[in-house]
Amino acid sequence: MDKPRNFYKGTYHHLFNRGANKEEIFFERANYLYFIEKMKHYKNKYKIELLTYCLMPNHFHLFVTQLTEEYSNSGFISSLLNSYTKSINKSYRKSSTLLESKTKNKEIKDDSYFKWIIKYILENPVKAGLVNNITDWEYSSAKDLLIMEKGDLINSKEVRAFFQSQEQMKLFLSDKDIKVIYEF
Repeated sequence: MDKPRNFYKGTYHHLFNRGANKEEIFFERANYLYFIEKMKHYKNKYKIELLTYCLMPNHFHLFVTQLTEEYSNSGFISSLLNSYTKSINKSYRKSSTLLESKTKNKEIKDDSYFKWIIKYILENPVKAGLVNNITDWEYSSAKDLLIMEKGDLINSKEVRAFFQSQEQMKLFLSDKDIKVIYEF
């Protein structure tokens, strides 16, 4: 039996999923960019605040909060993934399942844990050996946070509020010696 998702206004959630059989879900740069474009569209449509994200070749992580009771995270993620899956299946002439299962959700209730989930999400490409630094990965929100690039996909102001200062956030997120313990 599925556990309740508790998608309510003002709740924070780590949403994640991976490819069926752990296979890739992003095959080329255009796929990542299309997914990002669709995230922007559906976050606006469903009034979702995207705080952090990372797209990996075979999975993704999103840290979100719901802004209204009218729309929920489930509508956002369902529309996003249905749109993306249909596009991939059409583009690559596939008819198979793209994702492993229903998107997993972990409600993040403790404010002090917010910065740890952000670090966990952004470190994925480094831990996978794809890049040396989190800001080197093109398909995450790391540059928006640490290099202060002007993007309109994430709410970087809210993310920065989880830290004492911009410098403290940079040090925390860039420190490879700080280990994140996170259980799914």
